This record gives sequence, structure tokens and C-alpha cells, in this order.
Amino acid sequence: MIRKFSNWWKEVDQVIYISSIILILIGIILSLTGTTEIRKLDYTFFIRRQVVFAILSIFLITFLSFQNQKFIRRISALGLIASLLLMCLIFILGYEINGSKRWLPIYGFSIQPSEFLKPFFVVISAWFLTKKLEGRDIGLKIIFILFIFSSCLLILQPDFGMTMLFMAVFFAQLFIAGLSMMLVFVLLLILILVGLLSYYYIDNVRRRIDIFFDPSSGDTYQIDQSIKAFKSGGIFGKGLGQGTLKEYIPDAHTDFIFSIAGEELGYIFCSLIIIIFLLIIIRGLLSILKKRELYSLIVVVGLLSIFGLQAFINIASSIGASPTKGMTLPLISYGGSSMISSSILIGVLLSHTRGIKNRRLVRLKNE
Repeated sequence: MIRKFSNWWKEVDQVIYISSIILILIGIILSLTGTTEIRKLDYTFFIRRQVVFAILSIFLITFLSFQNQKFIRRISALGLIASLLLMCLIFILGYEINGSKRWLPIYGFSIQPSEFLKPFFVVISAWFLTKKLEGRDIGLKIIFILFIFSSCLLILQPDFGMTMLFMAVFFAQLFIAGLSMMLVFVLLLILILVGLLSYYYIDNVRRRIDIFFDPSSGDTYQIDQSIKAFKSGGIFGKGLGQGTLKEYIPDAHTDFIFSIAGEELGYIFCSLIIIIFLLIIIRGLLSILKKRELYSLIVVVGLLSIFGLQAFINIASSIGASPTKGMTLPLISYGGSSMISSSILIGVLLSHTRGIKNRRLVRLKNE
């Protein structure tokens, strides 16, 4: 067992693995300080849950990074089917928050199935796209049916931010796969069309976009408090637990957790968080380019697109650089569904990049 773990540690991308755990630990710290004032009745309940999710997340990252591609595909197929079924159940058993039905109550917990849809869909779509490139056209038809069905479920919730993210990631996979530019162009038009229809027919989407371009057209309290938090923190921050504006920011421990970091730990610490996200993305891309395997390349590009875009959207929203979308910061924001989904993503990423360093050394020796 020790030897097996030792071999795994030599093969796994240690930089991505350690960076991911650092983000999880940062999430625990920020959740601790972010919930003490917001959850006055029993904030320790939320901290205990976050710690449990953090432990489970580290286990998932480690467990999945041990697995081979065949196991990852099988578990992704089961996960994709389960996610779609649960998303259908939301319309029957789910409950509504802020005009959207995204959560499903299960044994005292609330899960957001669309979070799990993302990494599982990326793996399966990469597999079918690879089969298409090998001459099996049925693969492309199946994945497009799954894509359209999944997108419709997201739109019906409605979850505009998740829908656009989901479509953008699939667009990136098609582009990397080198499929017909006509297909890529059609998907891009669909992406634009969904955006326009969402703006004109979904009140919540229209309101957020209008407020972003014209702050005087609606309530900007949430984003105003968030920006004030960053200004209040300055370069070094007020100190851990010393922030006060978190009391007035709705969803400070989830969608606006970056604001807590800004007020209490300052610009420098926020910059370090951004650097860690960039390190994972760049490291993952450089590693997979060395592998030179199309299927893994499509998987990793899809996973890193989710990870990077979601982080960018969350951070941009919290500083007023984009409309608010209610999207969590991967591995950091409070919430079991988000943390576990991000952990699955990182675990699959490590599985596909594992052993690249050793293979490169062997190749150099042979040369």
C-alpha cells in the first residue's frame, strides 16, 4: 500500500494537487470568518459542514487521481445519467430560491445537480468527440442530443449563468477537437441566441444586465457593499475576522466570498488566490500538451475551461467587472455541491495528467 502511494505521488502532478488543497483550506478559513456574523444562531453548524465537505473533497481528488481513464469514463457515464435524472426531479420535488429551481432536498441536504453535470458531461463529450474523429458518426449525434437536453434543463430552471458556462465549455471542446468550423459557428450562434432570448424573456437576467450597464436602473446594494469591502481592506486587509461589511453582503460566504478575502486579507492575498487558480490552469494545459493524446486533451481543456471561467466569473462579479450571476468560487465558496463538483473536476484532471513527468523522463533517456 505504501509503495502504491509512493508511486502515485511520483506520477501525480504535485503542483496541481497541493494547490487544490490550499484553495480548500482557504475556503475553510474564509467560511469560518464569513459565517460568524451572518449565521448568529448556530454558525458552528455551517463550519462543521464545510470541514466535512473539505475532507470529502480531498478524498475525492486523491481517489479519482488514482484511477485510470476507463474507470473515469464509466463513473462519468453513471454520474451524467444520475445528474440528468436529478435535474428532471427538481421540477417535481425541488424548491425555488430567487426565482430559480436549482436545488433538490435529499436527507436534510440540498444538492444542485447541475454542478455535477459539468465535469461528467465534459468526460463523456470528449469520448464521443474522439470517436467521431475516428470515423464513428454516431458519437457526435449522441453527444449533441445530450448537450441539447442538458441545456434545455438548465434554461428551464432557469440558470442563465450555468447555461452560458456549459455552452462555452462545449464550444471550447469542439474547437480543440478540430471539428468542422461550421459546427463551431452554429454553436456560437446558438450561444448568442440563448443569451438574447434569456435577456428578453427572463426578468432576473434582464434586470442584472441592465443594472450592470446602468447602475441607476435598479438596486446595486449587493455589489456596492462588495466593492466597498475591497476598498476597506486595502493592500493588507483589516485582519482575519475583523471585517464588518460581510454582515451586509447577501451570500457573502458563497457567491461573494472573494469580497471577504478582500476586506480581511487585502489585495495581496486576493492576488495570491488568483495566482493559484492561474497556476492550476497553466500547469494543467502544459502537462496535457506533453501527453499528445487527443482524448485527454479534449477532457482537460473542457475541465480547465469550467474551472477557469467559473473562477473568472465569480471574481469579476464580486468586483463589479461583470453582471452578478450567482456562481461559486471553485473549491473556496461554501456549499457541498460546488466543492464536491470542483473536487471531481480536479481528480479527473489529475488522472489524465498523471505519469506525464515520468513518461517524459523515459523518452529523454531513450533518446
